[in-house]
Amino acid sequence: MGQALEIVNKFYDLTNHRRQVDGLVSMITDDMTFIGLLQTTHGAEGYVAINEQLLQFHAGVNMLHQFEDGDHVCSIYELFVTAPSGEKVSMPMSDWIRVANERIAEQRIYYDPHEFEQKFGL
Repeated sequence: MGQALEIVNKFYDLTNHRRQVDGLVSMITDDMTFIGLLQTTHGAEGYVAINEQLLQFHAGVNMLHQFEDGDHVCSIYELFVTAPSGEKVSMPMSDWIRVANERIAEQRIYYDPHEFEQKFGL
């Protein structure tokens, strides 16, 4: 396992397993970029806010596979969330994370947003 994968998995441990953002700022660059299908932000403050919002509904992750290439890590996983109705929703996802100077600098996520939009009334 390389350094980028180790950093990404520390991030996943914090957000996916411990479901918290305390300490997240120290793991990301000040100019962190997040690009998703429903949300995009630039800067650490906006990224932390997106994670705080998601973690309210976060119910777990099943990591299926990860690929590392230098400072780039691609992860394929199932994300489990609890909709406002209380229904559990499983969404297959993948993301690409770029690490710079031992911190996460960019994250792009890919998934089908239709069920998420439906269950969350977006």
